[in-house]
Amino acid sequence: MKRSFRLACITLLCGMGGTAATNADEQNTPSYDLDIDALPLMAAVKFLSDETGIEVLYFSEIAEGVTSRPVKGEFTPQEALETMLDRTDLEVVQLDQVGAVAIRPAGNRGGDSDSKNLNPTPVLMAHYQASEKQTGVSTETSNSPEDAESQNGPAAMSLEEIIVTGTNIRGVENPTVPVLTFDKEDIDLSGAATLEDFLRTIPQNFNSENVISADSANPFSNGNNIIQAAGVDLRGLGVGSTLTLLNGRRLAPVGQFSFIDVNILPLGAIERVDVQTDGASAIYGSDAVGGVVNFVTRKDYEGFEVNARYGTVTSGSKEDFGVGAAGGFSWRSGGALIGLDYLEEKPLLSSERDFIDPSLLDENGTFGSETDRFSIAGSFRQELTSWASTTVDIVYSDRSATTVSNALPGLSLVRENEQEGMSVNSKLDLRISDDIEATIFADYGRNELSDTSSSAINGVVGTSVNDLLSFEGQLAGRLIELPGGAVSFAAGALYRQEAFEDSGEDNAGQVTRGLDVDREVTAAYAEILAPIIGRNNSLPLIQGLQFSAAVRYEDYSDFSDTFDPKIGLYWEVNDQLSFRGSYSSSFRVPSLVTANSAQGYIATVLPASIITTFEAPEPDPRLDGTVFEGSIVTLLPTGGGNPDLSAETADTWSAGFTYEPSFIDGLSVEGNFFDISYDNRLEGVFFREILQIPAFVGLAEFPPNQARVENIFAAGEAGEFEFSTLSNRRPDFPFDISPEDVQLFLNAGFQNLSERDTKGVDFNFAYTKETTVGRFSGRLNLVYTFDFIGRVTEIADAAEQVNLLYRPIELNLRGNVGWSNNGFTAIAAVNHTGGYRDSFDRSNANDIDPWTTIDVSLSYDTQERFNSPTLDNTRIALNVQNIFDEDPPFVETEGGFNFDAANADPFGRILTLSLRKQF
Repeated sequence: MKRSFRLACITLLCGMGGTAATNADEQNTPSYDLDIDALPLMAAVKFLSDETGIEVLYFSEIAEGVTSRPVKGEFTPQEALETMLDRTDLEVVQLDQVGAVAIRPAGNRGGDSDSKNLNPTPVLMAHYQASEKQTGVSTETSNSPEDAESQNGPAAMSLEEIIVTGTNIRGVENPTVPVLTFDKEDIDLSGAATLEDFLRTIPQNFNSENVISADSANPFSNGNNIIQAAGVDLRGLGVGSTLTLLNGRRLAPVGQFSFIDVNILPLGAIERVDVQTDGASAIYGSDAVGGVVNFVTRKDYEGFEVNARYGTVTSGSKEDFGVGAAGGFSWRSGGALIGLDYLEEKPLLSSERDFIDPSLLDENGTFGSETDRFSIAGSFRQELTSWASTTVDIVYSDRSATTVSNALPGLSLVRENEQEGMSVNSKLDLRISDDIEATIFADYGRNELSDTSSSAINGVVGTSVNDLLSFEGQLAGRLIELPGGAVSFAAGALYRQEAFEDSGEDNAGQVTRGLDVDREVTAAYAEILAPIIGRNNSLPLIQGLQFSAAVRYEDYSDFSDTFDPKIGLYWEVNDQLSFRGSYSSSFRVPSLVTANSAQGYIATVLPASIITTFEAPEPDPRLDGTVFEGSIVTLLPTGGGNPDLSAETADTWSAGFTYEPSFIDGLSVEGNFFDISYDNRLEGVFFREILQIPAFVGLAEFPPNQARVENIFAAGEAGEFEFSTLSNRRPDFPFDISPEDVQLFLNAGFQNLSERDTKGVDFNFAYTKETTVGRFSGRLNLVYTFDFIGRVTEIADAAEQVNLLYRPIELNLRGNVGWSNNGFTAIAAVNHTGGYRDSFDRSNANDIDPWTTIDVSLSYDTQERFNSPTLDNTRIALNVQNIFDEDPPFVETEGGFNFDAANADPFGRILTLSLRKQF
């Protein structure tokens, strides 16, 4: 009855009281400089409402499957709506009675409530309205059951194609979750050629695993310069501790490593990047300890575009060239989009940087690789019936890379790899009732890596395949009405299978790698978002109060089960100030490779001078008079896994605020405090840490257990795992190393460390000001890390590792100021990393200088100013990264690289020119 009454009212308004928007008096209506791409109509209308303050009403069913036309240039809100609806079966009418505009099927003037177009089943109405901040007037709305505009009501459910990070509830953002969003403009203006490049501009991401870290022998990099991979590492907790998603779904990891290689993903296909900066295992399951990064691809675009870019350093050989194209079209009940992307990259030679010691490196060594990557991204959506629709997203990429390792002079080690990745995500949406929707997900991911290394000493050829297959069923919608609004929920169950297969042999034909393992995962989860207090029952200083809770149970076939909760609270004091807080537990299981592959070992020599935390054994006298003089014969792991590992767990506390003062229009200030206690932490312990950080001393064994050493030698020589000695690798070594020669054993490699604690704050400032000479904007993203503490055992002393070499630094920030007018945009950005200390010799630590670089971006978008098919809708941009060509701070490092690859890069000034043309 209430639904019919609402339907009759809106139909009456459209049919009798509405007049065509084109007939409205718009002489005093302001115009806006708009740049809105072709989008699903509901998303485009919301964007327009946010930008202009226009209030729009329509039934969501008439907008489903409709893609808006692009809006670019100076428009009044009504003109923008009419442009959006051009070539559709919809029109705009002015509702003088309610001071809004409405969208209805074109040509429908009557009040027939049985109209097929105006009375679909179920009946939903979307209502977007200007905020008080935009209009200067109150926009209080009802959250009663009769209010179709409720934030958590059907209108929100209808926005199902808008992927929301941090929640399983459809179309509703969880305000208790801290999420940073970077859109396509942010990506374009960064000058990045790859996602790795763009992630380097986000202060919350620690660059522990990228091609620079691998090429510079960063001891904490898992890549080891083999595959030129790059992963996301929020908070510096390790790439495996950040969950990387594509359109909210999991991807297959790369090679033998437990992280997603973002370099396999095409930058041109990414519409936005969401960064959730707190634990999320209750929502997504394993790996979401440090947070979640969700790459969202373009889904709706009508038309055709081509783009090209060229980038180069002003000193050296590094350059990149890329071209791409995308085309999309829609029909009343669906749409499709396909994009192609091709990228070529050439690396920087290490000999081209004068801060690198050429006497310690091969002159042909590179930072980065010679790369070719071809990618395809596609999206298809189709309404099957009035109550069912389907969506399929596909991303395929083929990437080949050739790298010359920065090894010893004259020891060129060439590594070649080809990586083929695919992700297929499909879903079937079923409307069960006005308030409930069911969704069935089917996801498949595959990553196949073939790699070859060759040198005068040895060569290895190998292939590894990671497969991921999952099925998930989910119910989502509204449960009950509270005085503050509707309680939204999501609940579901999942089955996932992960598999890894690996094989390899050296240049003598001997098998050196071989593993074929899999695991099965089952999960069940539930989540609610409850508005306890809303506009209708607000109290002094409590305009809104929302509670969120989520739980997830997961069972692993090769590990135990786990149960993880998450709770959050959002308190809206008024329209200007709000607070949020949350607690969550998270977990991570070791990767299939780490849990199942055998550990490798090497018998080598280490100089006694690098040992600072205990009294070293006397150097072997047989090394006197050689280049190895003063060294200790040492046995240590070189890689592989550890079958004795257990799952990691973490507790995360997060608290933050948002302040948008009414006296400074356009200003937004956000702060977020994080406290992560990470237990049973899986970390690759580098042998230098054992020798130089007191907390790791317990992993050193001297004299070593002779039986253990003999067993390792015997098993290694029997080919049970990769094993070598320095005497086998260096012809100038004076004697053959045998078990009785070993003086020191270092239990390096993967360990379940007892604890890793980190605390800090994020601050984000954003400001936008419209003036007669254009729009001015500013943004600052700042991270200050108080602690980054590691503890090897419960009885060991905690070791503070913030502000140390290859570790997170206290202060990281990126800020920018910009101006735009009539298609012109100019932005200057500053990147800053604070000063810190050399961690290698803690008894005589050296200062490492701060590093500050400036980026500048200039662009012009012709939009439709020239009334010319050739010139209109063309964007040209010039980006200069590190415009003053600042070298990274000097620090004496292992191998003569002399810079910290986790906190700086060696590239210097980079120029990028890009062009995009839309048709």
